[in-house]
Amino acid sequence: MFACIGTANDGVSVKTPDIDTAQMLIDAGVGEKARYFHRSWIHLPFDCDKDELNHRLTASYELVRASLTKKAQATLPPRS
Repeated sequence: MFACIGTANDGVSVKTPDIDTAQMLIDAGVGEKARYFHRSWIHLPFDCDKDELNHRLTASYELVRASLTKKAQATLPPRS
């Protein structure tokens, strides 16, 4: 899982490389702590900058994809 939308449907939670990155983004006002998730996750509101949202979703996907086994990665569609 690289992103999660809750029942409140007010934004999306994404994974960051580490706790320090998540905290830096929170301190910069990009997002907030993602409730119920590890501290390396942040919650981005849907009304945030669209380029930032796209970047964070892509970075989260790449981070999770890279952590999969090579066999699991081979079953995924190629990156565009």
